[in-house]
Amino acid sequence: MNLARLLLSLWLLGSAPLLWATSVQPDVEFLGQPPLLSSFTSPAARIAMPEGDWQRVQLPHTLAKRTLGYASERVQSSYYRLTVPPSEQPLFLYLPRWQTVGQLAVYGDGRLLWRSSGDRVWNGFNTPLWLALDPLDGQPRPRQLLLRLDSVEGLGGGISSLWLGSEEELLSSYRLRHTLQITLPAATGVAVLALGLFALGIWSRRRHEAIYGLFFITSLLYCLRIVHYLGPLDTDMIGASWFGWITVNALGWLVAITQSFILRLCRQQLRWLERSLMGFMLAATLLTLPFWQSAEHIGALASASYLGGGLMYLFSVPLVIIAAHRSNSRLARWLAWGGLLALAVGIHDWLLQNYLLSLDALYLVPYWQIAFCLLFGIIMGQRYVASIGGLERSREELALRLAEREAELHASHQQLREIERRDVLAQERQRLLQDMHDGLGSTLTGALRMAQRGGDAADLEQALHECMDELKLTIDSIAPMEADLALLLATLRFRLQPRLEASGIRLCWQVGELPRLDWLTPGNVLHIMRILQEVVANILKHAGAEEIVIKTQPETQGIRVQVADNGSGFVPTDTARIQAHGINNIRSRAKALGGWVAWSIEGRTQGSEFTLWLPLNQ
Repeated sequence: MNLARLLLSLWLLGSAPLLWATSVQPDVEFLGQPPLLSSFTSPAARIAMPEGDWQRVQLPHTLAKRTLGYASERVQSSYYRLTVPPSEQPLFLYLPRWQTVGQLAVYGDGRLLWRSSGDRVWNGFNTPLWLALDPLDGQPRPRQLLLRLDSVEGLGGGISSLWLGSEEELLSSYRLRHTLQITLPAATGVAVLALGLFALGIWSRRRHEAIYGLFFITSLLYCLRIVHYLGPLDTDMIGASWFGWITVNALGWLVAITQSFILRLCRQQLRWLERSLMGFMLAATLLTLPFWQSAEHIGALASASYLGGGLMYLFSVPLVIIAAHRSNSRLARWLAWGGLLALAVGIHDWLLQNYLLSLDALYLVPYWQIAFCLLFGIIMGQRYVASIGGLERSREELALRLAEREAELHASHQQLREIERRDVLAQERQRLLQDMHDGLGSTLTGALRMAQRGGDAADLEQALHECMDELKLTIDSIAPMEADLALLLATLRFRLQPRLEASGIRLCWQVGELPRLDWLTPGNVLHIMRILQEVVANILKHAGAEEIVIKTQPETQGIRVQVADNGSGFVPTDTARIQAHGINNIRSRAKALGGWVAWSIEGRTQGSEFTLWLPLNQ
């Protein structure tokens, strides 16, 4: 309804081209001559007033109506004359439109003031004429104007209302008319083509959605169709025959593609109708090819071509409306019913082209595409909103699924942690059982046999002390060390120092700040404590030392723990003094820790030095 009101307003405005003007139309006389020329000639610089039976006419005025089909090769000239009224202000001639297949020249007192340019078929007929009547060279203003209209016989011609007046009286009307006939269609064409290029970009990525490609073709055809409204043709850029061929056929193809667009939009398959439309337009396109048609003949065939296209459109519109109503697309229904309005617009322009309507009226086809583009913009907007909504729903579903998966993973993680905790407890329990069996159990067994055999009390006491040491060592191994080797060594010092002092041996402690050892598990703690306990026990039993020095030395890749004494000294090869089984245990435990052990007596005056190297990272 809004589009219908817009088109009605434009039509009424076109019927009153000087809505705000205060000037009065001059009296115009007309003289028509029979076809005398076999071809067009350029307007002469000066011309004498033609003699004949001049008749007063009412503007707008048209010659004989256009004849469908081919026109003759003869040219006829028609004249309009009017008297310029006296005025103290500069005067201007304002002609909203003139139309013919030919040319127009304006003379003032027999002198050429203005002439049409471009091709004679595509001659800028839709461009309003604005002509200053007061020469800038100081010559007097012409007292009489003569308009010479040269036309191909059989193709008609005429001029719209004509106005003489001051700039203040006419300029606003001229600007409004120029905007409606030239500026607005041109701006619409640029906007439509830009939207079409955008649709082409979408179609290049989404080939299955044909409506975007069809809209691009529609926008291109629309731009080709309206070019001849915008000004005279520059034949240096393209030949008149080819330009006419493009212009005449663009409208028919625009109709056919638009119907296909609506059918695709409502997802209805009427292949036979689409093929019929395409076949008709293909035949019309081939028949009007410039290879066997001149520009004038193409112009003569334009009305017949438009009439055939209109009949084709009239046949297809009801079918498209039925197909649209069978779909769920409201926009498709709007476009389908809008086809009836487009048909009315096309009939209006066809009547205007064939001089069956006043030349003061506006051609409305350029404005119809505005509605089509608006509806297509709504379609893209709806699809964009639907896509955003779908994306948001997908995100919500994804977030919900992700939350469910996170809950499942959290539950699985908790189960794994529980299983891991149970496994660690089971391993630690197994280790404690093994250590107590191999260490405390074997020592208690030895002490029990010694007691059963009535052994020496001192030996029995020593065996019981060893049992207590084994028990304390096992308890210390499960105490939390928090990866602190210094704390482990301090615990060992706390256990060993009373025993060493009781044996008359002095303990010298040289342990400083040490880096963390993240691999210090209870099992590894027990390995380190057993290694150092075994080394100290060997010193007590075999070295006869008076002093033991325990010191540490941090390195780039590890830590050295050294135990030195001032006794007789020994190395592992001296199997006579120590048992090889204890040395092998020390080495195997060091290897389990990823480190190594060494004994050395080099550089010492007495005693030996034991080194345990531990890595920072396992």
